[in-house]
Amino acid sequence: MTTIRIPPEHWDRVWHALVAAGPVSRISQEPIYLVSEKQVQMLRRKKLPFEVVASPNGQTPGEPHA
Repeated sequence: MTTIRIPPEHWDRVWHALVAAGPVSRISQEPIYLVSEKQVQMLRRKKLPFEVVASPNGQTPGEPHA
């Protein structure tokens, strides 16, 4: 799973695309969500704006899970 932030000004478009592609979990009061790698690839393919952020456990993207 990947943690992403959706820019507020694009939230509606990105949110609808994410929900159509699978389950989404909000993990913060901010627009930060836990999504699958498949959903991340879909956002990139559709060129929808998002930012990969560190997960709540403090690991940054690409860091090995211990």
